[in-house]
Amino acid sequence: MTDWAKLRWAMAVTAVVLLVVGYYLIDPVGVWWAPKCPFHLLTGLDCPGCGNQRAVHALLHGNLREAVAANPFFVASIPYLAALIFGEVGRSRLALFFRRWTQHRTVIYVYLGLICVWWVVRNLI
Repeated sequence: MTDWAKLRWAMAVTAVVLLVVGYYLIDPVGVWWAPKCPFHLLTGLDCPGCGNQRAVHALLHGNLREAVAANPFFVASIPYLAALIFGEVGRSRLALFFRRWTQHRTVIYVYLGLICVWWVVRNLI
């Protein structure tokens, strides 16, 4: 691994740790400067990602019920997203399996379709 690659990994890990600590310490509902959804601000409707910040904050505090209330699709997507990340960063046979599975065209289309369905359903209920 080159020095540049090591530096990139160190920067990525540092960024993730800072985000996790930030979302643990700061409730996005309680601060005015937390990023707001531009789609929701413009239309009053929820996008598929609305509630992700609240869900992450709740999950980091061990509150699954609150996380599901904030965005159930995001919480249900965590295993797929974890497999996607593991497939990208891992170097084992298992990582290769996950990479092939998560990047398969059908899986991607199904996931994108589910996102679109969730976008409509969450605004109807």
